[in-house]
Amino acid sequence: MRENTRKYGTGFSLVTAVITLVVGLIIQAAPADAGTSQGSRVTARWTGAIDTRSLSAVNAAYWSQYANQQSVPIGWIGGSLLGCLPGLSSATSNDATLTAMNYVRSLAGLAPVTLNAQLSAGAQAAALMMSANGALSHDPSSSWKCYSQAGASAAGRSNLALSYPSISSGQIIDLYMDDPGSTNFAVGHRRWVLNPFTTQVGTGSTDTANALTVIGPTSRNRPNPRWVGWPTAGYFPNAIEPDGRWSLSSGRRGVSFAHAKVRVYYGGQRISVHQYRPENGYAQPTIVWQMPSGFSTTGSYKVVVKRIKKAGSRHLLHTAYTVNLFTPTP
Repeated sequence: MRENTRKYGTGFSLVTAVITLVVGLIIQAAPADAGTSQGSRVTARWTGAIDTRSLSAVNAAYWSQYANQQSVPIGWIGGSLLGCLPGLSSATSNDATLTAMNYVRSLAGLAPVTLNAQLSAGAQAAALMMSANGALSHDPSSSWKCYSQAGASAAGRSNLALSYPSISSGQIIDLYMDDPGSTNFAVGHRRWVLNPFTTQVGTGSTDTANALTVIGPTSRNRPNPRWVGWPTAGYFPNAIEPDGRWSLSSGRRGVSFAHAKVRVYYGGQRISVHQYRPENGYAQPTIVWQMPSGFSTTGSYKVVVKRIKKAGSRHLLHTAYTVNLFTPTP
């Protein structure tokens, strides 16, 4: 668990993990290999994506599509742990979660997703079980409190989060994109949120839990950029910088990062980063590295990744891009 407070506007602090008011938070990525992408045909960025070459465009979209979603309450309607009633999360809450998710996808050059009512109903039942048992599982036992087959099925296809004393609508996406903690070095939550082929998702929340069903309808015809970094190339708000846990995903399913080497430069000087062992199965192939402690969250970082292997080819791939971290201003 990390301790961090981010500023999303004058007088408002978003708590994305554990500080004095929050006594616990755990998240669990949808299982690896539980769903597969529909293809690996590399295309350009989505034509409607935020222009990350433009500071003003990224900044404006951050305030209108992301920051203003963070404090939106869940609004759990008609639900009860005592009666095992899943209820539902309010339309306002669901819209806030979806808007925040589509903002991060747009930064990455990916097309937006929509909410599927059937998936959301299952996600709501899953969230109820997680809250009732104070634990997370993609394969909950039938002995669990408030168990239902619909909830168990959704749990096996969802990112899961449990937070005390509460969780908010936009915060859900912030948590999944950060992927904090020692069990999330593969950034599985992030990878499912940024699956280029996803067309529809489901979301369900109680006051303390969320299930985001990310394994569902897909289309091989969706925009699929050759490379997707997080933080993304171009201008990137430092308010959503993931505490140094950076990653790069490939649009090709046959790519291997097993022997890849990551180099990061700041002000023309190479800085030391720690690479994690790549793990397959969570949406697209991805490599993850940790930036050094105390690194600056403003300024330009050049990222170079070499020795990327493509299946069926002797030739190694490499890519280089620049991340311009900035402080968003209203």
